[in-house]
Amino acid sequence: MFKLKFLVCVTAVLALGCCKNNNKPKSFEILKAPPSEIVVELGETLSVVCAAHGNDMIDPVVYWVKNITAKHDRPGERIRVSGIGKAILYVEEVKAEDIDSYKCVIEDKCSGDKEEIIVDVVVPDETCEDVYGVGPVVYGATWHYKNWTAAVQDCLDKGLEIALPTSDEENAVLLANLKKSYDTHPNAQKFAHENWIWIGAHDMTHEGQWTSVITEELMSDVYAESKLPWGKNQPDNRKQPNNRFPEDQDVAGIHRGSGKWDDSFEHYKRPYACLCRPQ
Repeated sequence: MFKLKFLVCVTAVLALGCCKNNNKPKSFEILKAPPSEIVVELGETLSVVCAAHGNDMIDPVVYWVKNITAKHDRPGERIRVSGIGKAILYVEEVKAEDIDSYKCVIEDKCSGDKEEIIVDVVVPDETCEDVYGVGPVVYGATWHYKNWTAAVQDCLDKGLEIALPTSDEENAVLLANLKKSYDTHPNAQKFAHENWIWIGAHDMTHEGQWTSVITEELMSDVYAESKLPWGKNQPDNRKQPNNRFPEDQDVAGIHRGSGKWDDSFEHYKRPYACLCRPQ
């Protein structure tokens, strides 16, 4: 009984000593924060340092988590990379399965302070190149999250145009290219929970008059037989729940599984496709 009481007493003292500065804003200082994105080639070595120092007591625990999805909204899986004060995410030869979203977790077990730093490991886009088994494509997918306006601009920055089919045949080609890219491009594997891809149609100018962002022509004038491949009951111009965002659903996306279109909110972040130059 004496030993048990002594142990409880010592544990309590240690806990008080460890947490005596618990009211401070933060119990540790980050010494080395990894970048938010790291671009690597397959076969290269990946080495990412994450380090922190305890302000008063021992250094915090640092560890890495993988597979948090492209939206960074899943807890992920802790990998066997951890240490006191520092942990290095190291891959000697990067493979497709290493291209993922990670987070470095810095945690002080005493105070409960915790910080998570997101790191996206990606390969170069090479949007329209015959790489990773994609093969020659008419439309090149980019597996990064951007809102619709930023997606349109990124295609332009690459000297391309955002994808916008003008017939069922072109829509079928876009769908086939998206499926092939999703199955083979290393950047795509973390987008398993994202079904929609931005394309270049909008009705921002006049509600219900869907227009090409490239030419500003009405899609009803340029799409073969004027029958756009909308999904069931689309476009519906659905309002944001609780009116959190005032805008209407004024931009279009294509479902990467069915090829059907849907109207959506411009601020949503999704992958997108660009029209490649003829080879």
